[in-house]
Amino acid sequence: MHTTNKSKPEVAMRNPIQCNHCSMQSICVPAGLVSSDVELLDKSSREPHVYNKRTMVYSPDQPMHSLFAIKSGSVKCYTIDSEGKQQITSFHLAGDIIGMESIARGAAVTYCEALETSMLCEIKLSRLFAQNFTGVDKNLLQLLSKRLGQRNSHYLNVVNTTAEQRVASFIMAISDHFAEHGFSRSEFRLPMTRTDIANYLGLAVETVSRIFTSLKQQGVIDTQQSILTIKNTPALEKLIA
Repeated sequence: MHTTNKSKPEVAMRNPIQCNHCSMQSICVPAGLVSSDVELLDKSSREPHVYNKRTMVYSPDQPMHSLFAIKSGSVKCYTIDSEGKQQITSFHLAGDIIGMESIARGAAVTYCEALETSMLCEIKLSRLFAQNFTGVDKNLLQLLSKRLGQRNSHYLNVVNTTAEQRVASFIMAISDHFAEHGFSRSEFRLPMTRTDIANYLGLAVETVSRIFTSLKQQGVIDTQQSILTIKNTPALEKLIA
């Protein structure tokens, strides 16, 4: 039987980073806004929160009229079937926007749980649209299109590839994400457990552990607790091809 952590998020920081100085401005803020517009957006539409590890950000059928920008930390989204089995649908790291799949219904369609202490900036859509900022619709469409492409790629990866290719693709996807957001491409922390990775990739946890061990023995990667280092990127890419 699945139970959720009902503890409420704490409001993050007394003086949270303003939109004008935030590294995620290019993702959250519509292109072309002048500084005064960004300041208005900051005051009217966003509310930062901190979620402790294993705290639920939202759960199915919860009213949802906001998106959440992950400023630090990470979350996993998942569903629960009739037998109480969890199926992870996505992981999200710093730089991601979550909650877009809930826009049509106005209610959450998955569980979303913090994998670690995480700071999320809540973007209240009704207040955002009320400002009539140029570019908001375009930004949302681009984000939705990108998310759809990621979901399709993941589905094809699970259906059409070997276990080793799935794990290699997963590592490269995390690497690409961190590089896109200005972090190291070759060394980063994996906040999710091997069990969660196996669930997401449709593999047995023993298979995932075996592949990580094999890649480490081949000198392709190194792991120290949750820190993963890619030591041979061409070899990892060759596995995916």
